[in-house]
Amino acid sequence: WLASFTRPDLTYAASLLARFVSNPAAVHFSAMQRVLAYLHHTRNHGLSFKPAVDTMPLVIYSDADWSTKYSTSGCVCYVHGCAVHWHTRLQKSVSHSTAEAEYIAASAAAREGVFLRELLVDLHVSQPGPTPMYLDSKSAIDMAFDPVAFKKTKHILRDAEYLRDLVVREVYKPSHVPSADQRADIFTKQLTRMSYLPLRGHLVDEVA
Repeated sequence: WLASFTRPDLTYAASLLARFVSNPAAVHFSAMQRVLAYLHHTRNHGLSFKPAVDTMPLVIYSDADWSTKYSTSGCVCYVHGCAVHWHTRLQKSVSHSTAEAEYIAASAAAREGVFLRELLVDLHVSQPGPTPMYLDSKSAIDMAFDPVAFKKTKHILRDAEYLRDLVVREVYKPSHVPSADQRADIFTKQLTRMSYLPLRGHLVDEVA
């Protein structure tokens, strides 16, 4: 519940532990205790909504951790600088490259973003131009703009065509962001403390 609604920084850990609920081992119990200890020491942290009206209404960060089997997708969506949606998900197909894993993750993030764009329209929030989507893979960005890169994406054609269609219609504008500034990275893998803390600062604050 916390990972889904008030503590996005717990999302990856909660998702990883949930994969072993049906057959846990001692190592999983130890990992759970570490998460509870972390939660105890950061119990005063939570979402802090401080809208910045001079920013884009909707901004999306998407990332993926390439794995031998199923890669992990991560996404976080900001409305006027406030995190309103995030997820960690295992991809349903095996990716042949990092760029492919990033592209599948971006397609999933695009589906979430379409809902948020429509919600903002209902709330009469103007959206000047396409929604920025930040990726740290230049190859995935190139594929999103290239309508003829069939050989690279023929086995993920549905995801490929979906994202390309949205880019062509200027619903999204994929842009590159350095890996150190990729805020969705916290939803895809275990990070070092030095990498984790700055990214956490973009999600939760000390509120009490």
